[in-house]
Amino acid sequence: MTSQENNSTLVSVTNLRKQFGAAEVLKGVDLSVNKGQVVALIGSSGSGKTTLLRCLNLLDEPTSGRIEIAGRAIFDKSPDGTVNSKLREAEICAVRRSVGMVFQQFNLFPHMNVLNNVMEGPKMVLRENEATNRDRAMSLLEKVGMADFATRMPAKLSGGQKQRVSIARALNMQPQVMLFDEPTSALDPELVGEVLNAMIDLAREGMTMVVVTHELGFALDVADRVVFLDRGTIAADGPPDDVLLRSENERVRAFVSRFHTTAELMRPLLDL
Repeated sequence: MTSQENNSTLVSVTNLRKQFGAAEVLKGVDLSVNKGQVVALIGSSGSGKTTLLRCLNLLDEPTSGRIEIAGRAIFDKSPDGTVNSKLREAEICAVRRSVGMVFQQFNLFPHMNVLNNVMEGPKMVLRENEATNRDRAMSLLEKVGMADFATRMPAKLSGGQKQRVSIARALNMQPQVMLFDEPTSALDPELVGEVLNAMIDLAREGMTMVVVTHELGFALDVADRVVFLDRGTIAADGPPDDVLLRSENERVRAFVSRFHTTAELMRPLLDL
């Protein structure tokens, strides 16, 4: 686990609901994330994990509820449809800049080399000085072990390499919080470790992270909290040991047993 947690709430979600047609995917979720915390979101497919993540940076607009980032309400709508707080498009873009996101499928620009992929956000969105942008981009590629691949095209990279570039790209926008949507799910098993190591380094440096994952060893060894979503509600939220190893919730225990035995979960992750 990280040692950077403090009492400063960076992300706050209150009574968040999201419907797609008649299907209610999130059913009144309450969640807070402190600055420097690593929160692992786990749960079965369809439980609402990715939807919650996408609502946090307004890629999906919630049906109702309240979301605050760094004390600022970016969404506030009552169940009756009353809009209590509405941001202009420019303000929404500013919020998205403070919330980095790493997707399952990398989403790199295929016509740009690695360095230009990482530089593109600050160049187009922030209009940042090219030299400053380039220096920081190269530093971030060094951080994730991809500096030697700066001129390579995405098609020439492995899945693990692409995901590490995706992490560097998100970090280059200098976000306050990083969201990861099952960042290892599209990778071959032998490539998972290199991406998890990059995320572990970020956690050690105090980056606030919300991670949707099925890598329960990562959740146990690195997260400060584990949140279990079940059919659109939070069924468990607490220290990793309590949720993953000692939960009294039958659905949590059944979920964990699908991936690991207790003995397997207690093995140290990677090189921690």
